Amino acid sequence: MIRVVIAVSCALVLAGCSGDSEDAAPSTEPPAWNHDADDADLGPGAWGEIDESFEQCAAGERQSPVDVSDTVIANLPDLEFDYPATQLTVENTGHTVEVSVPESSNLTLTIGGAEYRLLQFHYHAPSEHTVDGKQHDAELHFVHESEEGEIAVFAEFLDESDTEVGPVNAPLLRAPEEVGEEVELGESSPLVLIGTADATIAFGSDYVTYPGSLTTPGCTEGVRWIVTQDAFHISPAALRRLHELIAGFPEYEGYENNNRPTQPLNDRRIQRNQP
Repeated sequence: MIRVVIAVSCALVLAGCSGDSEDAAPSTEPPAWNHDADDADLGPGAWGEIDESFEQCAAGERQSPVDVSDTVIANLPDLEFDYPATQLTVENTGHTVEVSVPESSNLTLTIGGAEYRLLQFHYHAPSEHTVDGKQHDAELHFVHESEEGEIAVFAEFLDESDTEVGPVNAPLLRAPEEVGEEVELGESSPLVLIGTADATIAFGSDYVTYPGSLTTPGCTEGVRWIVTQDAFHISPAALRRLHELIAGFPEYEGYENNNRPTQPLNDRRIQRNQP
């Protein structure tokens, strides 16, 4: 979350502090960064130099996103979603539009016996992953964590369409403009965003999986990625709203995209499910 820095007199913060800079309280503000590839100071090419905690963005060899092209067919397990209806809250984080679930909730994704709990989902536009070099209009990431602290992200592509105005649009159309603000969306199952009214489904269609990283600083590796090859629909109004919100993020200065460029695959294999 981006926090607003408010300048306050030293006398109000630290009793008896001097005007010397070395005596000032250390800043607790997170480092500034953005998604503008042309910004040599804050853009993706500079992330690894901005802060020590961001070093893996430059030094990591298993980074995300990637281009999905050469794949290996594998007998992969079904993805078992158990997302009962729960209270959803949408927030403008200053880098994305994020929908969170209560910490007490137990919405799970099970992959071949490994269970992960849903933490939040958020939007990128245009898509971060590409398929044979093709970029989709947007991408939705469902971020999960196991009891052991392992991260699994289920990603779905979104393409603009006038013919279907589904629930995937609601968080974007209701997202607040101010960074840090939250809006209650009511109680629902996030599964409606992948085209089903069921609270529990086994998803066994066309998807790929590979080992990667978070796509934002500090680009932590060890993330299990599952990317569906099906594209879902997003309305023109919702897509336009997403770009407008991104352009208003601090440090973005009107830049309206929040996708990280694709990263080298290196020695990794992308496995593809045989539906």
